[in-house]
Amino acid sequence: MLDIACATGAQCRALGRAGLRTTGLDLSEAMIQAASGKGGRNVHYAQGSAYDLPFKDGSFDAAVLSLALHEHSEDERQVMVREALRVIRPSGHLILADYTKPRWAPVHLPWQLIRLVEWIAGPEHYAGFRDYVHRGSLRGLLHRLKLEPVSLQASHFGAIEIATCQLRKQA
Repeated sequence: MLDIACATGAQCRALGRAGLRTTGLDLSEAMIQAASGKGGRNVHYAQGSAYDLPFKDGSFDAAVLSLALHEHSEDERQVMVREALRVIRPSGHLILADYTKPRWAPVHLPWQLIRLVEWIAGPEHYAGFRDYVHRGSLRGLLHRLKLEPVSLQASHFGAIEIATCQLRKQA
């Protein structure tokens, strides 16, 4: 399993405890140092860019991008997903989790809190978030990339969606 943009590695450690050999990747050297310092069974960390993953084609059974897509421009989001797809083996899985605008957004307290946190993160960050939501959030990105999820689930009171896509075997 590859966790792209793993930050301090909490998700990697949870996957490792579940018995999955996991590699966490982050661009930030400080995040990789923090993650490495916390250890974890079945976990390895690497510093690198989600735009140019430092792994060979088909190196992983699965990859996950969790709450990282909304922070970037549309072009960057597409590069990140294509890179993730590149390093997954045929019949492997890509798991994407990110914000989605829920029904009744104006009165949806968790959504309003998410919007506030994204705004506090700064103008560039908030611009990426707004663009992501405006383009249809995760479902919109999946549609533009022509990815059909085998599973699409809501989480966090409908403010986050989790899509699992399975690659097709190559003939």
